[in-house]
Amino acid sequence: MINFYPDGGYLKLHFLLRACFLKTTIFLFVLLFPFCLFAQADMEDVIYLKNGGILRGEIIEMKTNNLLKIKTTGRNVIVVLMEDVEEIQKEEIPQPEYFKKTGYVNYTGLDILPGDVNSTTLRYQMVNGYQFSPVFSAGIGIGFTAYNDPLNAIPLFIDLRLKFLKANTSPFVFLKTGYNFSLSPDMEETQFPIEDHSGGFLINPGLGIQFDNREGVGWYFNAGFNNDTFTYEQQEWNGRILETELSYKRIHFGFGLVF
Repeated sequence: MINFYPDGGYLKLHFLLRACFLKTTIFLFVLLFPFCLFAQADMEDVIYLKNGGILRGEIIEMKTNNLLKIKTTGRNVIVVLMEDVEEIQKEEIPQPEYFKKTGYVNYTGLDILPGDVNSTTLRYQMVNGYQFSPVFSAGIGIGFTAYNDPLNAIPLFIDLRLKFLKANTSPFVFLKTGYNFSLSPDMEETQFPIEDHSGGFLINPGLGIQFDNREGVGWYFNAGFNNDTFTYEQQEWNGRILETELSYKRIHFGFGLVF
């Protein structure tokens, strides 16, 4: 029985992927930081009057112990005597909330797993889950990964997502973990027919950003580190059984829809 990785430079590849993952993480934080800033709500002036009235808008003129002028959200300019003012505050402008707070949620998308020139792989996937709170969801996912090297995969996994903000646009972190069921394509294309094959563990942590809109359909972009494992056996001409262990460690980039 022989165990080996297809690439002779496994250690070199391992450290290279670790460096790529670190650079990708830094890049994503730099990319997502402006979205965190933009996601902060705009502020407005709020005037509380002694008679119980409330005016919201932008103060355009204020004279101490005399009067003030405020342009309301309806573009009207109102003059108020300072003696009638109870309190002046800066408050967040209420924004329409399109993001899902609780209930069923679906993520359907496509991941790109770059390899060398001839081995870039696509993974189609769908996650059916439940939004337990505005920031946390969990679900079960299934997909198809077209490695064709020589096996393909049907991943079955748990999907956990944690958003940073209770907002229509929010960065998030995710973790997918589960099992890859191996699927052999045309065995006749291999030099030695595949006698047996099996899948293995998968893990895929990463970062992303999600956009929700008023139609109830949002979209997301993400990136992370993906590790898939497989094993298969071939019988050589001399009858010896050759066992190969495959481990695909790749940076991935993905996008998709949220329902």
